Amino acid sequence: MRHNSDDDPRGPFAHTPVMHREVMEYIAGITSCEGSVVVDCTLGEGGHSELILGGFPDLRVVAFERDPEILAIARERLSGFGKRFTVINDNFANIGENLEGMEGHVRCFLYDFGISSFHLDKSGRGFSFRGDEPLDMRLDPRLETDAARIVNTRREKELTDIFLGYGEERWAKRIARRIVERRGAGPITTTGELAELVLRAIPARYHVRNIHPATRVFQALRIAVNDELAAIGASLRIAARLLAANGRIIAISFHSLEDRVVKDAFRRMAAGCECGEEPRYCQCTGSPLVRILTKKPLVPADAELAENRRSRSAKMRVCGKIGRAS
Repeated sequence: MRHNSDDDPRGPFAHTPVMHREVMEYIAGITSCEGSVVVDCTLGEGGHSELILGGFPDLRVVAFERDPEILAIARERLSGFGKRFTVINDNFANIGENLEGMEGHVRCFLYDFGISSFHLDKSGRGFSFRGDEPLDMRLDPRLETDAARIVNTRREKELTDIFLGYGEERWAKRIARRIVERRGAGPITTTGELAELVLRAIPARYHVRNIHPATRVFQALRIAVNDELAAIGASLRIAARLLAANGRIIAISFHSLEDRVVKDAFRRMAAGCECGEEPRYCQCTGSPLVRILTKKPLVPADAELAENRRSRSAKMRVCGKIGRAS
């Protein structure tokens, strides 16, 4: 997630990316050579890519962004870097097919999961419950299923599983039942309608100060619409295969489910698993593929928290590929 400032003289979408100092430090620690590549798997408005391109003139950046609207903003912002910057309009789950032939040339894969401030504040696609926008939540408008379709067509049990599994919402069953009952009077089409319904479904004494009761439900719907968790696991395994010896994977998460996927993927690769199958089915050699460089996740420094309150839930994990430098 990234912080935007409408008062920034660089423009309405200029921003300071989360944990940028730590990202730059870990990239600086990689032995680089001319033509080496950093893959920014979550381009967003381009903040991390801009810092990397400006700070490391020997590196090229290949970036992935599935949202064409925000991609256009980043492309314009980074146009001055010419051929050192390439952007691909695709889900980072598909890095393998898009980076064919680059195995051993990628020095770093950077992931900054979640959604950007642009999506919350500017997109009009229903990521936030602060306004009253259409229930969409698609990061890629080419996706067939949006949040409204899930809310208005899924059975009570399916909705319960989504809210519990992707939002860790303790009132998932009660909320799902209220949604199904409400649908009898007509479809739920806006964020305002859904947020009010969730607000009424959760007993007032269980409301948490400064956290809207609909927060977890909106998170769960966004993850379900965009299939986010499955994409993370798949992409991390491919990234480890493409990474150059001693290269690094940097992953910044914003909630426990994302962090859990990253932590599990890193641990399994450190134990020698690259297939991603359940342990009883794994046929991997057992030789460690990566070394975990952050025993505990890094969190934003106090100075960053003071500048950007949206960074407060960020956690960064880093691993390095085992092998001799090329």
